[in-house]
Amino acid sequence: MNRTQAALHALPSDLINKLCKSKATRLSLKQMYTLGRHVLESKNQGALVIPAVFLHQELPIRLSHALKMLNSNMLPINMSDMPNFQHIARSYLEDISMVTQMPKPSTPKLEEEFTDLLRNLEQRHKIKILAISRGFRELMDKLQSEHAGNNYDPSCNPLFYQNGKGWTIDPEADKAIQSFFNRFYSINLGTRLLIGEHLALHDRGLNLIQRLNPLSISKVAIRDAQKVCATHYGQPAPSVLIHTPNPDISTTYVEEFLHRNIYELLKNAMRATCETHLKAGTPISLGMSPVSSGTASKSKLPPVKLVLVDGGEDVTIKISDEGGGMALSEMDKIWSYVHSGNSSNLRQFPNPTQTTGTAIKNATHPADSMSVMGGLASEAKDYLDLPLSGSGHGLPLARLIARYFGGDLSLISMEGYGTDSYLSLYRDDDHLENFPEVDEEMADEVDVFVNELLEEPSSSQGSSNFSNQQSTPIAKQVEGVTAF
Repeated sequence: MNRTQAALHALPSDLINKLCKSKATRLSLKQMYTLGRHVLESKNQGALVIPAVFLHQELPIRLSHALKMLNSNMLPINMSDMPNFQHIARSYLEDISMVTQMPKPSTPKLEEEFTDLLRNLEQRHKIKILAISRGFRELMDKLQSEHAGNNYDPSCNPLFYQNGKGWTIDPEADKAIQSFFNRFYSINLGTRLLIGEHLALHDRGLNLIQRLNPLSISKVAIRDAQKVCATHYGQPAPSVLIHTPNPDISTTYVEEFLHRNIYELLKNAMRATCETHLKAGTPISLGMSPVSSGTASKSKLPPVKLVLVDGGEDVTIKISDEGGGMALSEMDKIWSYVHSGNSSNLRQFPNPTQTTGTAIKNATHPADSMSVMGGLASEAKDYLDLPLSGSGHGLPLARLIARYFGGDLSLISMEGYGTDSYLSLYRDDDHLENFPEVDEEMADEVDVFVNELLEEPSSSQGSSNFSNQQSTPIAKQVEGVTAF
């Protein structure tokens, strides 16, 4: 038995079940921002003990909820039986073991050791999330290839059905898949944010939740989207016209979340504009009167428009394009984890930049914008350095991010003309995380699932070093941390 297996078997037999039935302590932007400012203003390394102790208690609960989702029956296809998903589930179990067997980080020295563990968890989780997305896309590609042949038996897997024009996914199955990924990604989004916040405080002396100026972040996102667009099409990207009655708008939010969502919408708008108006290398006019930006533009394409408005309850960003729009029947598909990667109307720019410096460099399938969950603690925005095509999870994830603290993302499209995207940020920074509630029925099934994982031989790949960790009982269920 290797060290990883020994550490897993050292877990109390009923621990995972107890964690799965425990409720996560949901936090607000205001709570995280206030604690972050307290840590930074104290200029005392000992101040990091407070969030570290909270994370030591909270992370096992959140990790167990992610593990629980991998054993859920929410999917019409049994993904939990796939070797790739079993390996990922075992990795979550290893993460829980690592955290629970660490001593409570109640001193600056123990906090340093715990932070080293968090750095390890951050990298492991980045790879796990990308593997989930990539594995699902590979599975769907395999099923679609089978359905395209003559040997498909619909009684074996009712995921697809014949609609008279060919095989298409069952709408109820599509909704079930969307529900699964929405819950799974939301759990991991919140967990990654907590880890990223602590590492940012410890390593970089800043907190991720800040008072932001959306206009400044929009300008950076515009430059980033134009750069990848121009590289892909070999000519200047569409210009972007900005309209706002108040350039000094501010709100409490996560900078990377906001940049990532604005970038995603701009990228799609520019892609649609180029695809619609560049035919045989010649721009096509829709017969619209040009809008003057007051500045010269090298691009002859219709501009993308960004409107930023400061409302009483929300800060709203509208991004409009003249990219041809989508049919009404296609609108629901943009939020589908099955359809969005395959629709010709939803193609995304492949980024020519090669991935470097991470284990994802050797991935056999293009990574996608799920990588936003892997870069929160570092200055680099990973989703700008990875190919943005492949799984098609860009827009569904963008809406999850928007909704996580009470905002929203919606699209209105006019087929034959263009699309308007509305990104709303909820002003109430007391709004708690949109962390999925505990499902008691799913928790009851986890014991059998965990025992099966422990009985199977564990791959040495990705195993963690537990040699310097001490075995201690898990802290009691979190009752609340007043410092947040």
